[in-house]
Parts: sequence; C-alpha cells; structure tokens
Amino acid sequence: MQRFAIGNIPHLLSILSSVVLTGFLLSCTMDLRSYRLYQGPQLPSDQTAKLISKGETIRIRSVNGRKIPSGKNVLPAVAIEVLPGDYHVTVSFSASSLVMAYGEDGRYRYNIYYTHKSVDNVDVALTVEAGHTYLVTSSHYYETSSWYPVVRDETDNRKILKEGPYPLNKIRTGDNRQSRIRYQD
Repeated sequence: MQRFAIGNIPHLLSILSSVVLTGFLLSCTMDLRSYRLYQGPQLPSDQTAKLISKGETIRIRSVNGRKIPSGKNVLPAVAIEVLPGDYHVTVSFSASSLVMAYGEDGRYRYNIYYTHKSVDNVDVALTVEAGHTYLVTSSHYYETSSWYPVVRDETDNRKILKEGPYPLNKIRTGDNRQSRIRYQD
C-alpha cells in the first residue's frame, strides 16, 4: 500500500487549481448564447452585425420589439446577429452592491447589501454596419442612483452611444450584522 507523502500536496494543489480554473473558464464562455434575428439562410459575418451583451449589469429585453427567439424576456449574456440597418434596442439595468457600515460604538463593521434596478426599460436607437460587433453595456453611479446605457463599436474601438442618466431603484436586501467583524481593544 502506497503512503501519502507531504511532498505530494503542492502537486495535488496544482492539479486541483487547474481543474477549477478550467471549469471556471468554460462556464464563462458557455454563458454567451447566440441568436439570429433575421429570416433566411445563415449569412457570412461580413454581411451581418452582432449586438453583444455580457450581462454584467445590462439586459437586452428586445430588438425592434422582438424578444429573443427562445421566448425569454431577458437574457443576461447574449450575442444577437442582425442585418445592417437601424434598430431600437430595449434594455434594462440590474446589479447588486454592498456598503460597509460601522456599529454604533464604532467597534465593529458589517456589510449592507443593495439591489439596483432600472425604474423603466430604455429604448436606444442604433445604426449597425455589416461586419461590426457592438457591445451593449452600461455605466452607473450608485451615489446618485443613476445609470447610462452605453454602446461601443468593438470593431472600430469607439463609443457610439451614451444616453441618460436614467433613475435606479435602490432596495436594501439585507446585511451581515450578525457575523460582524469586531475590532480588538
């Protein structure tokens, strides 16, 4: 029977971390779902445009009033293939944040958690060109409870749209006061 040696621990840790890292990278790449929003046969990428949302804070709700073919109302991470032309893309915002707070006597700290959601959906108008990829994203300012839809032409590396500000609802969702961190005297 082979005995476990302490010297094998670094080797086992490197194998374990490689497996975890590979799983994480695969899960990140599989989250982006692709959909085609035009009729007819699949066209080459130089004849179409792509709208991409990585779903960090912004959600594409519809394109020209059409929901994604899967029937889902909102997809967080999506690549939508469209023909060149003018589009109205309806988007919304959703994110979470935390704020560190201090106890009444200043001897401990804890986190307060918030959810931020757009008050209304926002329609943004875009003109897309063949062969281009457009990243639909956002910027936000929790201090003023506002957000801005942003669209970047990734092919030309330029910002083509920033609208707003639009209001956010800020909802306190809880805290971890019970597991607070005490300071030493």
